[in-house]
Amino acid sequence: MASPAVAPPRSSSKTESYVDNKRKEDIRQVNITSACSVADAVRTSLGPKGMDKMISTPSGEVIITNDGATILNKMEVLQPAAKMLVELSKSQDSAAGDG
Repeated sequence: MASPAVAPPRSSSKTESYVDNKRKEDIRQVNITSACSVADAVRTSLGPKGMDKMISTPSGEVIITNDGATILNKMEVLQPAAKMLVELSKSQDSAAGDG
């Protein structure tokens, strides 16, 4: 029976580094999924046939709106890429008046 191949020890050099490509792919996939989730939450309120959304806040207040910026502002977003979309909507709302 043949023994398993053993890789030669690496020399320590400042130019060599370990790059974890699997983790980068996982993070990218989570960012895409969270951005799609934010888009899905707002999608039906957009356009000329946009529907209203009923939002219930933790304090019991009920808001009915079809404004995308209002919907995104009332959402509690934790994921960084999704937060960036919410902040983008806020800045667009303040600059152009439409989030």
